[in-house]
Amino acid sequence: MALFLDLDNTILPSQKAYLYAIENCARDWEKRGLGDNFLELYEVARNQVKAQLKHHSSNRLRLLCFKLLWEIHSSTHKNGFQTQDIQDVLWMEDRYYSHFLSYYAEEKKKENYQKSLFPLLVSLSKEFPVFLTTNETLRTQLLKIQGFLPDEFRFTLITSEEVGFEKPSNEFFQYVLRKTGEDPEDCIILGDSWEDDILGANSHGISGIHIPEMWGEGDEMNVLSVDEISAVQKDRNAKPKANHADLDMNAHPISIWRASNIISGLTFARSWFLQRQK
Repeated sequence: MALFLDLDNTILPSQKAYLYAIENCARDWEKRGLGDNFLELYEVARNQVKAQLKHHSSNRLRLLCFKLLWEIHSSTHKNGFQTQDIQDVLWMEDRYYSHFLSYYAEEKKKENYQKSLFPLLVSLSKEFPVFLTTNETLRTQLLKIQGFLPDEFRFTLITSEEVGFEKPSNEFFQYVLRKTGEDPEDCIILGDSWEDDILGANSHGISGIHIPEMWGEGDEMNVLSVDEISAVQKDRNAKPKANHADLDMNAHPISIWRASNIISGLTFARSWFLQRQK
């Protein structure tokens, strides 16, 4: 048996941390009097990197975005990128991660983490093997985990960078299953992404718990019927990414639930494991 957990926006609030970091980088840029609109430059650079490296884990490297940002900035304010600009690229990356980790340092002090999520994660990790399965670079995820999750939490981290493929590709989930050595029918995944986490895992016979909101209200757990799953796919215009096997509900004896929040999802996952042990 194995518990697969998505990391970003499932057990840690990455989107808010990202926005906080970028907004503060914009302030750093303004304080240096560099001109231009940092947020606009960054968005242009980010879109170019993502388009160039579509489906490749490197598309998430902030350093690539900052390098391109400075190249664009240098081309309009001087005679192109120069050796001395390298220190500014590295400065920008350093400021980004400083703000990013600063956000996590404050966020993790909140009661819902200290008294609810963290104790539950630690307890589960002592009962069942936990695998953090994530579309990100290894360095970024190591920094997030070190700066946010409790020291006693036991897990195996699997990033798309080390696999070479992103969720929901066949290659990613095949690698995960080889790593666990478990029967997929005895595994369950929790994640916020319908396509990357739930459908990606389900296409390999892994049951899933969809968590649209990390801290949503209530404690409901609703099982989704085949018709409901199809409806969600249609509403979201869900299309398989490269190498993503189609979800065949008849091929795998799997189930999909939707949880109100991460606590209800994790609590249900524990019950699911205990039931299968009987």
